[in-house]
Amino acid sequence: MRILKNVFSLLVCCFLVISCTTLRHSKTVKVNNERVAYATLGEGPLTIVLEAGLGDGMGSWDGIFEALSSITKVFAYSRPGYTPSSATSRPRTAEQIVDDLRQLLKSSEHSPPYVLVGHSLGGLYMLNYVERFPEEVAGVVLVDARHPLLTQACLEQGLSQCNLPSVMYALLPSHVKREYDDAQQTKIPVTMGDTPLAVISRAPHQGQESDAWQTLWHEMQVGLSELSERSQHLIAERAGHYVHKEESERVIEGVNWVVSHWR
Repeated sequence: MRILKNVFSLLVCCFLVISCTTLRHSKTVKVNNERVAYATLGEGPLTIVLEAGLGDGMGSWDGIFEALSSITKVFAYSRPGYTPSSATSRPRTAEQIVDDLRQLLKSSEHSPPYVLVGHSLGGLYMLNYVERFPEEVAGVVLVDARHPLLTQACLEQGLSQCNLPSVMYALLPSHVKREYDDAQQTKIPVTMGDTPLAVISRAPHQGQESDAWQTLWHEMQVGLSELSERSQHLIAERAGHYVHKEESERVIEGVNWVVSHWR
């Protein structure tokens, strides 16, 4: 058990180092009396809004940020709790995070329409955004995103690995725990009509989870692609979960496809 705890401690330390990295040219602005860091680059009629996954700040997009700025304006930020943004004790529900993001975009003078790009847990937030404010959204790109019904489906199939190991969960910072806890709640995704949607998934069985779990993940990626009448599903054959780092050209392809199908 001591060895296992040491391994998880090392994983959490690496997790925190990633969350503390940032992008060049970052700025800060106050949102609800909290300092929020963001970076922006490029010009164009649309703004690509990048939402990182659990444990990641805007530095997660380093390496693809400048490439996306050649398409149109691109915007990334670190949610409160992730350095260099300030700490937060406020709720970390999808609704609160989306409300804060909209206020941040307004405060930093980034007007809609937006192309919403969400990785992993960040995909849940982008789905919440387009569900509640569809008039502001030009399109959505989901990068190996978590399906809102994943935990429920995992438990119903009697699979293991439906939740983080308790030892690792105990080591998470409080704001990350609150984000994770909210993500476990069942949320029924709504359809997007004909809003352009690109779903980008890792290749099946490109992870450390069981074959059954990875099969479920892939099936739910297909389900995400069916949320819009106008969608494209791309498979990153060489990538694991961090598709935007390991096969960034697939994400760029997805963004270009959404932009080209924007009315």
